[in-house]
Amino acid sequence: MNILSLWRQEVVNKQKFIALSGSLIALAIAAPTHAEITILDKNPQSNSLLAPLSVQFGGSIRPEWIFTNGPDSNKSNKRGHDGGSRVRFRTDYKLTDHTSLIGYYEWGLNIPHVLNMKGNYQPGTLRDRQRQLYAGIKDDRYGTLTYGHQFGIYYSVVGIKSDVWDNDGHASATGIGFNGDYDGANKPKNSIMYKNTFGKVTLSANYLLPEDQKDDGSGTGRSYRRNHGAGVGFDYAILPTLSWSAAYSSTDANVKNSTTQKGYNQQVSGTALTWQPGNWYLTSTASYYKDFVPSTRNHNVSHYFAGSGYGVEEFAGYTFNFDKPYLKSVQPYVAVDSLRLKGDEEYHANHVYLGAGTTIGHGLSVYVERTIATTTDNEADSTWVTVFYDF
Repeated sequence: MNILSLWRQEVVNKQKFIALSGSLIALAIAAPTHAEITILDKNPQSNSLLAPLSVQFGGSIRPEWIFTNGPDSNKSNKRGHDGGSRVRFRTDYKLTDHTSLIGYYEWGLNIPHVLNMKGNYQPGTLRDRQRQLYAGIKDDRYGTLTYGHQFGIYYSVVGIKSDVWDNDGHASATGIGFNGDYDGANKPKNSIMYKNTFGKVTLSANYLLPEDQKDDGSGTGRSYRRNHGAGVGFDYAILPTLSWSAAYSSTDANVKNSTTQKGYNQQVSGTALTWQPGNWYLTSTASYYKDFVPSTRNHNVSHYFAGSGYGVEEFAGYTFNFDKPYLKSVQPYVAVDSLRLKGDEEYHANHVYLGAGTTIGHGLSVYVERTIATTTDNEADSTWVTVFYDF
């Protein structure tokens, strides 16, 4: 393919991506406002087998652009790429007035990859993947018990509190471990979760069953296998606007290659304080890690994880409500995080985030955010622009 053909292909891809983003805006403006689409609703007047069943469909489409100071090897950042689009299905089958069988499936999509828009996704990335898939039983007296691929203790109790800006997760266990589908911090597969509320306290506990080994992507033949794990956490509503949360999880895992194997007991402890007075959202989280974050230096089987470390995240945002036809609200915010790894790592990463989220309405919102980085590995500053169409 000659240079002219390559240039034409790039122009076509950019036009496709811009057209896709424009179509989302037009669709959002034309669509009615709703959180999820009810495909099938319960029918108490019917005696049929499907009468107690409800099925809901929803999702989020997220075109995104990242502008980095200095060179950027990922060309899809400036051209536009997918920022985490997903669709979800939720089911509820009512057995009695108190008890239901529930199910949930969430499917992640890299839309430019699905549409074969080369230049708008990184080669080698997945076109689609399972984000969550679980089922269980829910009772308004005895709590909820679920099994499958679902949020873990750390994320559902602590991490979710600070998962509120665009380029987040740099100091939270949600995004800095080996892999959140395996190490238990984010969305562990093959897990059992129990949750129940007692007055002002919501208690959570989970157990992680063994999960087959996963290649670490280094090309050296190293792999990670989870043997088992468990966690416990709570949310305490101190006031209607103030809550305190804490969680602890432990995972036993093996890292091995063709000749060597070592076992690790990975531990994560975290706490969060969240205050929501009026239009403010204020949260602060702190986490401690032991053999959880992959090493930044001697990345081998015998020293795969960085030993101990800690991370803090803080966010402050105020929402200005306008309630106009095409401008519902604007939330300026500032956030900070800091990750420190102890021992021989000598690694630190500090970020300051300045941004604003604008809710247009009809499921459409736009976030513009500046990341200012100070890190051991000289991470560049960047500006993020993400369009969200939620349905």
